[in-house]
Amino acid sequence: MNYHTSYRLIIFLGLLTGATACDKLFPEKPETASFGSAQNRGVLDNPDITEASGLAVSRYSPNLIWTHNDSGNPNEIYLLDDTNAKWKATLVLEGAVNNDWEDMAASIRDGVPTLYVGDTGDNLNQYATHIIYRFAEPDATKLSGKTSVASSAIDRITYRYPDGQWDSEGFFIDHETQDIYIISKVSSATKLYRLPYPQSTQSVITAEVVEDLAQTTITAADLSPNGQELLIKDYLTVFYWKRNSGESIAQMMKRSPRVMPYFPEPQGEAIAFATDNSGYFTLSEDRSGIRGHLYFYPRR
Repeated sequence: MNYHTSYRLIIFLGLLTGATACDKLFPEKPETASFGSAQNRGVLDNPDITEASGLAVSRYSPNLIWTHNDSGNPNEIYLLDDTNAKWKATLVLEGAVNNDWEDMAASIRDGVPTLYVGDTGDNLNQYATHIIYRFAEPDATKLSGKTSVASSAIDRITYRYPDGQWDSEGFFIDHETQDIYIISKVSSATKLYRLPYPQSTQSVITAEVVEDLAQTTITAADLSPNGQELLIKDYLTVFYWKRNSGESIAQMMKRSPRVMPYFPEPQGEAIAFATDNSGYFTLSEDRSGIRGHLYFYPRR
């Protein structure tokens, strides 16, 4: 959960002057730039959201986005207006436990908009199993205040790793196959794991090792709604892959990624593509007195 303290001055400078100052310190390479510089969409206005660790854009509206807090917080996810970061609604996941929720994802499963919340964090490598909660997304355009999803309406996908007990802060869904991909958060020997569809909700699944990754300390991941682009990030860098026709996730990630624009946040642990593929969002936990800002990076 640590972040690179030498970037605090950059963070404060960016919040005061906007992304332009940061761009001068971290200029984009024209040959790799597919997305523009950070646009500040606003400061989180809900005091309940202090440790934002995941993002997923609603499949009901391109202007609504979900987030959640991480370890020890209530079993709630929060709906925001992604044009200004204003809170819209809170959804309580009845029967779910927030041991360490670290990421979330959105997809269309059997024609139904579906949300996934990953209780995948494990800073001390102490948990033998982890849970990914899966449930039908309520129509976000009709939500306000606080409402609940019944425990009986939530699938619990429980899994273990085949090679140890690991922390993870990033996972994503292959929208075509509905396989779940999980990235371990380690300082070396990062691995990509897979939970093949259909995932059991009755017994513990052993995740499959798919690929060794060069990227480390990954804090978030998201596959674009069309399944063709992947973003993962650490605290200072956003990595991007483009999927070729007929290519698997593993084949795509064997290639070296491109680096995309990123405005360093106090503790950035969340990323998500816009549903219309117009760009991507990032969000940070509160740190050092800096409130979480929702940033958007428009496609060029």
